[in-house]
Amino acid sequence: MNMIVKRVQQNKFFFILSVIICYSLISGCQKDSSLKESAVVLEKTIPVTLIKPAQQDIDITLHAVGRIESLSSPVISGETDGKVISIHVDEGDAVKEGELLATLDDRLLEILQAQEKSELKRIQILIANKKRTLNRRTKLAKSKSISQDSVDETQTELSSFLAQETLLNNKLAAIQYKLDKTKIKSPINSTVVKRFISKGDYIKVDEHLFQLVSLSKLRIRLPVPENKVPSLSVGQSVLLSTPSSSQKTQAKISRLLPLINQKNKALEIIIDIDNPGDWRPGATVLANIIIEHFNDALLLPQQSIVKRPSGDVIYIYDGLSKTVKQRVIKTGNSVTSEANSQTQSLIQIISGLKKNEQVVVNGASYLTDNAKVSLVTEQGH
Repeated sequence: MNMIVKRVQQNKFFFILSVIICYSLISGCQKDSSLKESAVVLEKTIPVTLIKPAQQDIDITLHAVGRIESLSSPVISGETDGKVISIHVDEGDAVKEGELLATLDDRLLEILQAQEKSELKRIQILIANKKRTLNRRTKLAKSKSISQDSVDETQTELSSFLAQETLLNNKLAAIQYKLDKTKIKSPINSTVVKRFISKGDYIKVDEHLFQLVSLSKLRIRLPVPENKVPSLSVGQSVLLSTPSSSQKTQAKISRLLPLINQKNKALEIIIDIDNPGDWRPGATVLANIIIEHFNDALLLPQQSIVKRPSGDVIYIYDGLSKTVKQRVIKTGNSVTSEANSQTQSLIQIISGLKKNEQVVVNGASYLTDNAKVSLVTEQGH
């Protein structure tokens, strides 16, 4: 009986021992599995794509909207009174310098001119006779045949006739001036914008007859904000375009007006140009003024730049360690670039980047300094 009890106790001991050993083995396996999983997590890498910075010359421009004016747009007014007997042009007609626009009735002026010419001829005959009389009397006075008073009287009469001749010549010049002004002519090569008169109208001096506009020389007026004035100067390059034409033109600032407009706080700049072709006064003009130029600027896509507490950062790829280094950068201007028929926004990098360094693009927002990465694809510019 004692032997049976003793054997049962031994079997129970070995059973408990076996359970303990099995539990220990299972626990050890689970712990080892957890350690392996932790190691896998630690060794996990982030997939990224890389890019090298683009390099190109960039112009920083100021955009402005203004208007086009003609450099010469005279209003032709009457310079003598008269009745309009013929009109030779109409609105929209192109005219050349000196071309006849309209004609006034000049018959009365021609009559007056003929009268004055006749009177002038009579006076000139009298002057010739008095000159002969003066010569004869001067000789007689020298021989004491007549008195000196007679010579002086003749000289006075001659001077009076000469004065009348001068007066008549002046009258004839005035009449001829008025006769010339009965022929209304264009002072410049231009286009007729407005006709204010009709055949049969009686016009007076200073009355408006035609408005002309020259299309060959144009003036551009551009208002720019006062805070941009320090970046402007005479001679600066400007690219001009207008919605009314497909043609663009490159020009330079001609002058800066001295006063700031108190209503819109803008300074007006003037640009004088030759008409590129079909530009028209009164149209809107769009201007891109180059205020700064950068040679071989470094550019990166917007998605490669990440906002961090330290500022704008990028991640530089280290090929030896397969990790990335976080670097703070200073950004500049935004530039639009076209490649493969696609428009992309690029950011100018002023400092913190070298031209041959590889920068993370896709996946940059998930990175930290010294993070391990795996390359999905590599792009280059």
